[in-house]
Amino acid sequence: MAIELDQADIDAMGRQAAKSKATQDKIINAVIGLIKEKGFAAASSSQIAKRAGVTWGAVQHHFGGKDEILEEVLQRSHLKFHDTLSANRFTTGTAERRVAKYVDAAWYHYQGDEYMATMEILLATRGHGKAGNDLSISRSRRAHLDLARRIFHDSKGSDKLFQEVIYTVHCMLTGILIEIALEPESFDPRPYIKRLKVTVTDMLYA
Repeated sequence: MAIELDQADIDAMGRQAAKSKATQDKIINAVIGLIKEKGFAAASSSQIAKRAGVTWGAVQHHFGGKDEILEEVLQRSHLKFHDTLSANRFTTGTAERRVAKYVDAAWYHYQGDEYMATMEILLATRGHGKAGNDLSISRSRRAHLDLARRIFHDSKGSDKLFQEVIYTVHCMLTGILIEIALEPESFDPRPYIKRLKVTVTDMLYA
């Protein structure tokens, strides 16, 4: 026999879901904030709970444990980037214009707190041999490849070439971020981003 819910029950469920989502966001933001300010080591279980304003038991209720929280940070960063590049505006315009929009969007994302936290997490947990992490990275690569093919639909490049484009953008922008951290007052990233756009256009359409 099916159970029918009245509007009060539906409203209560909606409020509970919203409350749960808000708590999860607080926990994730706590992790990102701790890593941004003090590095990966600062994101201990006790500090995450303290920063989020909840008990560690509440954290475990929502995510299970620290590994699952870190995986969620990686996933959210990936989804944020994916959602941005999925907008139809990236598929319109000349090849040069689409490359410019793609690189600019990637650069904006790379400067965000989520990406910086993601890089620290990946560096700090490298070599742990977790199959889940490997699969997550593989899924991310496939999704990025599909997005690039959608945006640069008129390129005759192979999957291998598209992967090279993606890695070129990733390595160049990551290097620029590092150089800004080393020389925040004197390093100007604009000429290098401009050169990156020319390089990507040549790779895809030469």
